[in-house]
Amino acid sequence: MDPWIELNNRVLSGTAADTSHDQAALTAYLEQKVGPNTLTFPSLAAKIEALIARGVWDPEVFARYTPAEVEAVFTRAESLNFRFRSFMGAYKFYSEYATMTPDRKAWLERYEDRLSVTALARSETAQDALELVEHLVRQTFTPATPTLMNSGKANTGRLVSCFLLQDCTDNLDSITKTLSFVAELSKGGGGIGVEVSNLRARGESLRGIQNVTKGVMGVAKMLDNMLRYADQAGQRPGAGAIYLSVMHADFLDTLSAKKIATDEDARLKTLSVGATVPDIFMEKARAGEDIYQFYPHSLYQETGREFTSIDWTREYEALAANPAIRKKRVSARRILEEIAITQGESGYPYLLFEGNANRVNPISNVGSIKMSNLCSEILQPTLPSTFHAYGQEHRDEVGLDVSCNLASLVIEQSLGSGDLGRVVRAAVKLLDNVARSTSIHEVPAVKRANEEMRSIGLGAMGLHSFLAKNELIYGSPEALEFVDVYFAAVHYHARRASMELARDTGFVFRGFEGSRYQSGEHFAQYLTQDFLPRTPEVSALFEGHHLPTREDWQALVAEIQMHGLAHSFVMAIAPTGSISYVSHASASIMPITERVETRTSNKARTVYPMPHLDERTEWFYEEAYDMDQRRVLDTVATAQKHVDQGISCTLFVPSNATTRTLQRYYLYAYARGLKTLYYTRLKKVSIEDCLNCAV
Repeated sequence: MDPWIELNNRVLSGTAADTSHDQAALTAYLEQKVGPNTLTFPSLAAKIEALIARGVWDPEVFARYTPAEVEAVFTRAESLNFRFRSFMGAYKFYSEYATMTPDRKAWLERYEDRLSVTALARSETAQDALELVEHLVRQTFTPATPTLMNSGKANTGRLVSCFLLQDCTDNLDSITKTLSFVAELSKGGGGIGVEVSNLRARGESLRGIQNVTKGVMGVAKMLDNMLRYADQAGQRPGAGAIYLSVMHADFLDTLSAKKIATDEDARLKTLSVGATVPDIFMEKARAGEDIYQFYPHSLYQETGREFTSIDWTREYEALAANPAIRKKRVSARRILEEIAITQGESGYPYLLFEGNANRVNPISNVGSIKMSNLCSEILQPTLPSTFHAYGQEHRDEVGLDVSCNLASLVIEQSLGSGDLGRVVRAAVKLLDNVARSTSIHEVPAVKRANEEMRSIGLGAMGLHSFLAKNELIYGSPEALEFVDVYFAAVHYHARRASMELARDTGFVFRGFEGSRYQSGEHFAQYLTQDFLPRTPEVSALFEGHHLPTREDWQALVAEIQMHGLAHSFVMAIAPTGSISYVSHASASIMPITERVETRTSNKARTVYPMPHLDERTEWFYEEAYDMDQRRVLDTVATAQKHVDQGISCTLFVPSNATTRTLQRYYLYAYARGLKTLYYTRLKKVSIEDCLNCAV
């Protein structure tokens, strides 16, 4: 065993609050492993020349600046004297982010190098690069993993790796085209969400022949196999999710494919499953009533409409009463129980409460929200595409799909900066650059949406670690007050940055006209109340920061109505993974699962004591499995008021939790206005983190 791993593992032999072994492991790793095995160069110019010659760094990035400007950025990064604060932070960075030689025996980049090149690649001017590199090194915010890993590199992966596709309409040409898109995105490390509710159910008619269609599972199995085949050159497995409405006749069959006892031939091994849940279903489940599930082709034959175009809550009674539409009757509570049973076994399905999502959809004039992504935080309208056979491509109709351009504020460092507005503006500018630099030619509906809608998703990480440091209990009234104030302020600064970009560049996203942004309806809560601290404890956490008042919002809304917005969406909170270790923060806004977390990767066990863990903070690090999950749901609901997209929300339950308990949580989450629920994690069940959207 490597000495640094052995030292790191000794953390488990002491008290939870004793992190001295972790610091010893960090020192040993950097001095004995990283330092001696990092290539050095006589000067910065020599390093740049060598790494360009090796095909590591993109020469076009450096061609945009003078040598003096480039050197200034690297010098600024060095001057900040960054130090990793945990062994896991350094280990994750040098294992997963820093570029190595092809034989992986030596490092070509140090921490400051990777962030300097990222700042140069993602900036328009030398001054912007100086500003950005300071934020990146100080870790006030962190871009998504693919942006951080790939910026400034030659011949490497994309800057984003999370996509939503609604191409899968009910014809073979569209199905095969979708499979092709999934393969193209997956080979580049993309995580893909695919909406499949328009597909015919099993046993429907085809070309007038009755009872012959294979249903959703036929396509799901092809997607499952494609994701395993088209991985990132063996370096990263393919990952994807299908979203299927609970109103679809194939829903229970598809759900059973994620159960442990399912026949091997029917089981979905790689593909994740998400359930789209309309209001009418939740109403029927709460009332203990039956509900009809519909056959899409029969529905289309009678109404001429695709399954996903139906407003199920508004139109359900009329469709249920129509004898010409094929459907089957089932207990709504039985479906909810099957969801709970399957989540208990596998963690799936994700849940999308589409009524909650669409009630606050700011661009309902563009379309409705029908699906989410692999980590359930991206919620944007999609429009289906229709593709035709070879030689008839001129008849294709390109819809709107989604690419997820993500970054996360680090709550502690963003507030420690003294100017939250400055941090958010820099993060929005970086994400705007990512959106403008991304062009997925292989998937035209993704390319169209990115160019026309330019959506971004600024999230946050480190909530629990920040609360513990400041001796606040996760989910307490004071903690909820902090969440309310913090995310209201982030929303204000993100909208102001988006408005300023629209004003200064002239680019306004397509769909602003007629949106709830233009009318001001989306900002109604800020025009009628202040989201300011009420208690001295929370006020102290924002000391020195400008927090927006009603008057500030009123002025901003007027400017938005005058100049527009550059981005259709600006916020989404992802389930930050490896990058939270590097940033020395707890993951996302979820509670911690262990005060001293253990991970196994590459056959080595590594240990991560939570930030600021000591005898003073230990009590405030209550573990997630010991909490009433309503505290987690209340925290997410409080943040959700200010997040225009979604929040990746995990439920943490003990292994003896009943399906009734899970169902109560679903109903509570829905009633509190949550848009999605991500995994359900049982204490004794291990589910792999979503890698593609982790930021």
